[in-house]
Amino acid sequence: MQPSLMKEPPSLLWGLNPVFLSHARLYIKDILELKESNQVPGIFFYKDHPIKQVDILGTVVCVREKDAFYSYGGIMDLDDSTGVINCTCWKSSAAKDRPEDVHRSTSGANDLDGLVQELHRQESSKAKMEIGDVIRVRGYIKVFRMQREVVASIFYKVDDPTLDMQIMRMLELPYLYKHAYDKPFILPDDMTNQSQEQLNQAVLQRSGLISLLSEKIMNFVKENTIYNFYLPELESVPSLLSEATNPHYITKSDSNVSSSSREIRSLFKEAIHILLKRGIVYQKGQSKDVYYVTDHDKELHKLTLNMIKQDCSRQRHAEKGCHFLHILNCVQQDFGSCINEAILQRVINALEQNSDIVSTMEKYYTAF
Repeated sequence: MQPSLMKEPPSLLWGLNPVFLSHARLYIKDILELKESNQVPGIFFYKDHPIKQVDILGTVVCVREKDAFYSYGGIMDLDDSTGVINCTCWKSSAAKDRPEDVHRSTSGANDLDGLVQELHRQESSKAKMEIGDVIRVRGYIKVFRMQREVVASIFYKVDDPTLDMQIMRMLELPYLYKHAYDKPFILPDDMTNQSQEQLNQAVLQRSGLISLLSEKIMNFVKENTIYNFYLPELESVPSLLSEATNPHYITKSDSNVSSSSREIRSLFKEAIHILLKRGIVYQKGQSKDVYYVTDHDKELHKLTLNMIKQDCSRQRHAEKGCHFLHILNCVQQDFGSCINEAILQRVINALEQNSDIVSTMEKYYTAF
């Protein structure tokens, strides 16, 4: 299954390839051999398919535990012992009890605290893997200290005593390789007969439409104070749908209903992807069909503010306040790795505008 060397397609065309927007189910050996993009860091190629996110199922062969995450030093392919990759799996707040939280417990809250701590212990036991466990991991590929690894957005132990899931996986991967990954990506019919100049113009036009649609979606959720949404809900909004079916972009070949509906879904997905990168929306936990609006997530704002207040009361942070990366690390322990710098920066900006926190110097914040 060695990826062959071929010319890397322009990044403007990647969004047309369905593999790019999915979690590719590749053999671990192939993940390790993917060629990194010359255009965009963090994107890799299997043949002419751009890959960012992967979905792997394998056996744990090494475990290292840190304060904030589990590092599974080796996830081995179920049917290919030559493929072993490291995976970083962030702990949630449930996997870690803060000492100061325990000291604040009072006798009146003992029962509730006991229940919460028991839930924490149960979640922690489910999150921690042992050598020999079968684990499923979905996440993005990253290079750390010259080693390729997977940073998990979702991970869990596979309880499969009858081996049904493992057998299904072994049958599924050859099919995916044959019908998707090993097949060259073919441009839509309306682009195949165009000159390079026409193709570039069409791609730029499509890119502009996606950018405009993402702005329309951002304004829509802001004006209507939407806290979370599903993608199909946006596709049914007339004003957004009319933007996605802009006659200046939709060509004659798109008049087919099924082709047009697939293209509209693709446009919405890519528009949402832009909002994800900008931190305007995000996904958390295993609710990968739900998008949360950062500016309207009161729970995230409250947690961030309380964490800054709590840590700034300590001597270590009393003078300068908390550094941005310290805040990010603490928030990720509660919300997981779904919270990135772009998301947290929006939260910090909102808290500053409301005078809930102030900046003491660049990237340092305190609350009173």
